[in-house]
Formats: sequence, structure tokens, C-alpha cells
Amino acid sequence: MRVLILTGLSLAMLAACSQKSDRETLTEACIADGEAPETCDCITGAMEEKLSPDLFRRTAAAIGREKRDIEDYVESLSMSDQLEFAASLSAMISCELTLQDDE
Repeated sequence: MRVLILTGLSLAMLAACSQKSDRETLTEACIADGEAPETCDCITGAMEEKLSPDLFRRTAAAIGREKRDIEDYVESLSMSDQLEFAASLSAMISCELTLQDDE
């Protein structure tokens, strides 16, 4: 019995270790939408820096894991979360503009 419990705990720990971070999940979702990896990394970094940890985590779950549309997701947020998201938009947009200017 003890072996079964230890085996189960070991498998659970391995599964947790192999999960991608919220940042990786959002970056991959962005790249899957056709954006350049550098742009996606910049956007995700801006989101991580500007959004509260809770909103960033929920955004990663909705966009990266559940594959929800970003506009629909933002519209479903509370007004305070929408305002927080809106405050981060200039940082996200500057990522695309900066990288496009370099080309």
C-alpha cells in the first residue's frame, strides 16, 4: 500500500514539473496565432509585468490552455480587470511596433 501511495505521489510531482509556465503557455498561443516569436515573447513579458499575478494567471488559463478568443475573454472580465488589461495595452502594442521598425 505504501508503495502505491509513493508511486502516485511521484507521478503527480512529475506531472507538475512538466507543466508549462503561464508565460510559456501565452507565448505559444500567440505564436500559434501567427505572430513572430520575438513579438510574442515581448507581449507576454509586458502582460506579466503589467497585470496582477492573478489576472495574468487567469489570462494564461483562458487564452493559452482553454484557447478562448482574446477579445471575448477581455469582454467577459469585470470592469476593474478590463481597466487593468487596458492599462497594459500600450506596452503590448509597443512590442509589435518596436519589432516592426527593426525589420
